Amino acid sequence: MNRRPRVLIVDDEPALLDLYEIWLADLDVAIRRANGGAEALERCHEGIDVVLLDRHMPRLSGDEVLDELRERGFDPRVAFVSAATPDVRIVDLDIDAYLTKPVAREVYVDLVQSLLRRESLPETTDRYLSNLSKRAALLETESRSVLRNESAYAALEEEISEMAPRIDGHQLDDPFLRRASTDGGADDELVPFDPTP
Repeated sequence: MNRRPRVLIVDDEPALLDLYEIWLADLDVAIRRANGGAEALERCHEGIDVVLLDRHMPRLSGDEVLDELRERGFDPRVAFVSAATPDVRIVDLDIDAYLTKPVAREVYVDLVQSLLRRESLPETTDRYLSNLSKRAALLETESRSVLRNESAYAALEEEISEMAPRIDGHQLDDPFLRRASTDGGADDELVPFDPTP
């Protein structure tokens, strides 16, 4: 018998943990909670599959938790859910997605389902989806024409373009990315998410 996927929600605001737990109640997942970075690191010994991590927390930030997770060899899917506006530095972070608070319930649930689904995808497709997620997060706050002046963003776009022909289009029907790509970035050049490369 397969165990239910384990989702760890991490935030220093207990009211948000309560809300997120309610939102995920209908999914077939085991929900774990952590009220801060230190507790999150303790919980990751429980075989966590997905971590939804607040980025700005006292004592131990989300970035520090992420670094420590990777250093310890833990490899869950990680998404930042943060009030901090993402900048091009997220391109180099070992994360799978980035949501800016406040977050809508549908987007949050879609994100968790997307991250769980990626477990079954080939590594190249998984990386492609992570790159698309980062691009969508950045385009929510900045125009593509401005971002193109950043070398990290230019490298991200180049990698996405190089990977696209190698991706099996039927694996890209992802509600989270479809929503992020059509909602994010009021840039005339932004093409809505298309599941066919």
